[in-house]
Amino acid sequence: MSKLGPISHFPFPVSCDSLVLQGLRCEWGAGVLNLVSSLSHFLILTGHWKFNMAPHGKELSEDLKKRIVALHKDGLGYKKIAKTLKLSCSTVAKTIQRFNWTGSTQNRPRHGRPKKLSARAQRHIQRLSLGNRRMSAASIAAEVEGVGGQPVSAQTIRRTLHQIGLHGCRPRRKPLLKMMHKKARKQFAEDKQTKDMDYWNHVLWSDETKINLFGSDGVKRVWRQPGEEYKDKCVLPTVKHGGGSVMVWGCMSAAGTGELQFIEGTMNANMYCDILKQSMIPSLRRLGRRAVFQHDNDPKHTSKTTTALLKKLRVKVMDWPSMSPDLNPIEHLWGILKRKLEECKVSNIHQLRDVVMEEWKRTPVATCEALVNSMPKRVKAVLENDGGHTKF
Repeated sequence: MSKLGPISHFPFPVSCDSLVLQGLRCEWGAGVLNLVSSLSHFLILTGHWKFNMAPHGKELSEDLKKRIVALHKDGLGYKKIAKTLKLSCSTVAKTIQRFNWTGSTQNRPRHGRPKKLSARAQRHIQRLSLGNRRMSAASIAAEVEGVGGQPVSAQTIRRTLHQIGLHGCRPRRKPLLKMMHKKARKQFAEDKQTKDMDYWNHVLWSDETKINLFGSDGVKRVWRQPGEEYKDKCVLPTVKHGGGSVMVWGCMSAAGTGELQFIEGTMNANMYCDILKQSMIPSLRRLGRRAVFQHDNDPKHTSKTTTALLKKLRVKVMDWPSMSPDLNPIEHLWGILKRKLEECKVSNIHQLRDVVMEEWKRTPVATCEALVNSMPKRVKAVLENDGGHTKF
C-alpha cells in the first residue's frame, strides 16, 4: 500500500494510511469523508504529501496469516511475532489490523476477468504436458476443447503452463542411452569414484572432431530489432556444399594439449594405427610410466588391428562406456577451440588448418587442468543420475 508523508500544516502528524484506516474504523458521515478525500487530493496536488511506493512482496499464505493472528491473541506483540515468523513488523501489523476490522484473514474479492479454465482443467493441462513433453500448446488446446467442450486458445495454454513453472525450451542434444549404456556408465562411475586426482592427471584423453570453415553446425542467435532480420550483421551466411571442413584427431591431459593431427579422407583402422604411432605415443610418454590412454568405442578404436598394436606397445587403455562424451573432458576443449576459431576470419581450408594448429598450441595449460579436475564431479553426476545424462 502506498504511504503518504506527514502533513506539515496539520497540528498532528497524519498520513494517507491513517486517514483511510480511521475512515474504516470510525463511522464517519458522508460529508466528513468527502471533505477528507477532497483535502487529501488537494494536498497531493500541491506537493504537501509525497508517495513512497514500496515494492509489492509475495502474498502471505492463509495458514501464515492465521498463525499471526493466533500469536497475537496469545499476547505477543508485533515485534515478537515478526521475529518468530521472520516477517517485517509492518506485514504483521497490517495482517492483524485487517483481522480486527473484517474478522477474517482472507483478502477482499478482487476485480478483474474470471479465469476461463477451472482448477480441474488446469490439472488436465498439466498432466498432458508432463505426459508428453513435446506436445505443442495448440495440440493441448485441441485436447482440452475435445474433453471439456470449451474453446481455449494456445496462448491461454501457454500462460497456464507458465504459472505452474513449465516453459517451452530448446531440448538439450544428448546421445540416445539404452539400458545397457546406462548400466555400463554406472559401472564405470562406481569403479572410478575412489580415484584421486593423481590418477586422472596421468590420463591421456583423445577424440576426433570436425571443424567447419564457416562456423559450427549448432544454432546461432543474434540481437536485432524489428525489421533488421535481413541486415548483413543479422544473417548467417551460407555457401554451397558447406564451404568445406577439416577432420582432426587430438589428445590432451592435465599437463596441457598433446599432438594434433589432421585426417585426410575417411579414417580406417590402419590410418588410426598410424596416428597412434605418430601422435599418441609421444604425448603418452610425457606422462610417465603410470600413463593411461583413453579413447571411445568407435569400431576403428576397438578393431583387432588397433587392439593388437596397443598391446604390442604396452599401452594401458582405460575401459570406456559407450555413448559417454560427457565423461570426456576433451569434448569441452573442442568447444573452446571452435569458439576461438569463430573470432578468426578465414576464407579457405589452408588458412583454417593453420589457424586450428595455432590456436591448439596456444591453449593454456590451466584450461586443460581445469577440465581434468572436473572428472570427480562428472563421475559423481553419473552416479546421481543412475547412469543417465548429466549437465556436462
